[in-house]
Amino acid sequence: MKKADRIYEISYGGNEQSYKALESLDDEQRAAVLDEGGISLVIAGPGSGKTKVITHKISYLISRGLKPNQILLVTFTKAAASEMIHRAQQVSANSLDGMMAGTFHHVCNYLLRKYATAIHLDQNFLILDEEDSRTLIKQAINQYIEKNEKFPSPSVVSNIISMSANMREPIAKLIEEEFSNLFPFADKIVRIGEKYEKMKIDSAALDYDDLLVYANALLDTEKIRIAEASRYMWVLVDEFQDTNRIQYEIVRKLSSVHKNLMVVGDDAQSIYSFRGARYENIIDMSKESDVKVYKIQTNYRSSPEIVDLVNSMIPNNIFAKVLKAVKPKLARPIVVSTWDASEEAQFVTEKINELVNEKNVKASQVAVLYRNHSQSMELQIALTKANVPFIVRSGVKFTETKHIKDVLAFLRVLANPKDSLSWMRIFQCFSGVGRKSVDKILEISSFKQDPIFFVRNISNSGKKYEKIEEIFRKISGDQKPSEIIDHFYESFYSDYLIMAFEDGVDRQMDVKRLMEISERYDDVNDFLSDITITEQIDVKREYDDKEEKVTLTTIHRA
Repeated sequence: MKKADRIYEISYGGNEQSYKALESLDDEQRAAVLDEGGISLVIAGPGSGKTKVITHKISYLISRGLKPNQILLVTFTKAAASEMIHRAQQVSANSLDGMMAGTFHHVCNYLLRKYATAIHLDQNFLILDEEDSRTLIKQAINQYIEKNEKFPSPSVVSNIISMSANMREPIAKLIEEEFSNLFPFADKIVRIGEKYEKMKIDSAALDYDDLLVYANALLDTEKIRIAEASRYMWVLVDEFQDTNRIQYEIVRKLSSVHKNLMVVGDDAQSIYSFRGARYENIIDMSKESDVKVYKIQTNYRSSPEIVDLVNSMIPNNIFAKVLKAVKPKLARPIVVSTWDASEEAQFVTEKINELVNEKNVKASQVAVLYRNHSQSMELQIALTKANVPFIVRSGVKFTETKHIKDVLAFLRVLANPKDSLSWMRIFQCFSGVGRKSVDKILEISSFKQDPIFFVRNISNSGKKYEKIEEIFRKISGDQKPSEIIDHFYESFYSDYLIMAFEDGVDRQMDVKRLMEISERYDDVNDFLSDITITEQIDVKREYDDKEEKVTLTTIHRA
């Protein structure tokens, strides 16, 4: 008899309902569910039923006599908590009334409301959403920065302050390690961060990060920590690979009395490092002497062929996993090597035409998935040229994003100096040039055929226009589009993206992607024509709901 079977027999006796619930688990899932106590780390491969493990763990604990209010379930979304509770109710045939379940922020908000007076916090404190937070930060920036002074945008400063809180790193050290290009502004950002903290205190307000920080500090009070940790016989955590340092500390403190903690995650599936998440939490926990590690590796989602492909791709340098498939065999995945993104787009387009025209597959039954939205640009151009109808589901079209439109504006005024909309976009990229200034310039200036002459005349009216003239002086419409974009990017726009957007690095990658596409063109007008045609056709098709269309979207959006 296996150890798991022996535990099963002792635990359940003749309880027929529990027996049936346990019967639905595979051996690996069952071992994790039947764990009798202590700290357990469940490494859940993709499609292996991690939600099932958590819900059956709850059901198992209830069957052992625990009351719902003795169990704490922490998830990353409210929807995930609701789904798990609903499924656990069905499996356990228990309403689970009184069980604490929700996101880290939900749990922390509960603790802070309950013990507000103990840490001299207004019990009716406000919770700032991201927009409220940026508004306060903008006010703080205005108190330290002169008008028209070059400085990172409120969203960038907000991101730094947030990462500092989540990673438990001082702002100055974080800038030095993660935002070295903003080092000249470090002292002022530190002071702005301090001012922002004071403004929140004066307003009796906390932002989302404060909920974690304050609750973690609250649990350092021994009396409160013991009181709260005593309530929970078991603490369960979902998506553990996406926890940050503070969240890790919080769950350890809340499980510090009974020391029954089960976390479920996968070191190979962490995607939130930009929010301070560290998959290293899994590694750190696994190294502790009293931690039991369970692997659930049976994939219930995909065909054997897909699972084999995944096995060859997932990193096994930390926790070696070999996924096993249970679904019947289907078509073998085809891996195609292409020379570059252009050839890749051409291959996909030809394959879609083959499916639609020769194999009678409807266009609406075809989807193209990609990692990043910017990767769809080559494909959109190729599909448009081949008259293949498509719809983009991965958010704003690549060419409709602000940063790409900014870059294209420089090309467009070279092709057509009378393009007032593009001139307006260009001027507004520069500090100190506001919409009123731009409107005045465009009203009083007569457009010439030479954009450099136009800018030179404008720059005579103030130093704030000199940078624009400097950029245009070194480019011309006779250059290749890639050369023009490269000059604009290197001389100004690369730094601008980091200063203006919290996702500035991603936007830099988008511009480089656009540069790669433009390398196939010798003429600015040809490049702009292909880009414009793609936009116009896509806009036209949005109104034709009856037309069969191929779906383009990112993997995460799908």
